[in-house]
Amino acid sequence: MKSRIVISILIILACLCPIGALASGCDTLRIRVMTYNLRLGELATLKQLAEHIIAFNPDFVALQEVDVHTMRRLAPHQNGKDFIGELAYHTGMFGFYGKTIPYRGGYEGIAILSKYPAIKVEKIMLPNPQNTEPRALLAGVFEMGEDTISFNGTHLDVVSRETRKIQAEWITEHLSHVPYPTVIAGDFNARHYTEAITDVMNVKWFPATDSAFTFPAKAPFLKLDYIYARPIEKWRLISTQAIQSTLSDHLPIISILEYIK
Repeated sequence: MKSRIVISILIILACLCPIGALASGCDTLRIRVMTYNLRLGELATLKQLAEHIIAFNPDFVALQEVDVHTMRRLAPHQNGKDFIGELAYHTGMFGFYGKTIPYRGGYEGIAILSKYPAIKVEKIMLPNPQNTEPRALLAGVFEMGEDTISFNGTHLDVVSRETRKIQAEWITEHLSHVPYPTVIAGDFNARHYTEAITDVMNVKWFPATDSAFTFPAKAPFLKLDYIYARPIEKWRLISTQAIQSTLSDHLPIISILEYIK
């Protein structure tokens, strides 16, 4: 009799909860993630970009083409500015920066905005076999209340399909050792049918975007920007959107993800 009661309870739980969530009583973690290539701030002010970001209320944002103290001829209104410092101020989020190259008195690089405090954020340079412009992974571990999550940003090589695949493989291997739910977002510079996406990211990660094109912003016909999560079987995509905007040459993407603990 007792065994029948136990079996009945398990059947009821299986109907109510997703497989894999039974042990934690359907406990889930929902996050809102954005990726945005800023085009070095040429097309908007930092305040406009910040207002655009906070309108979508993200928990984490991966940013690419982020300047600090540069003097660019094509973006004179941004000369000498600390992009991530000002964006963090205007959004009320924590800001983290990783330099990839020195440029005109300052730096160009990638950044993360986070609603949540960091346990650790580390910049790691990516393989660069053809000695093109250096690229990096900005790897972070953050405290979301009682939960811990790994959120990471990157911007892959713009020149070589082969290099992008090597970089995607390296990132996948490096982050495979992280013991927390893991998300990576960024400008992969890779069309959806190339090897970095088809052979690496779509196979070894949970895709957290759809097929919407993201570049160029005015009339997009390429998908270059992506969000992925691991472990594959623990994540589900609630919604995703390529946001129509002309504040950069890329469209930002916002995705809502749920992790089954």
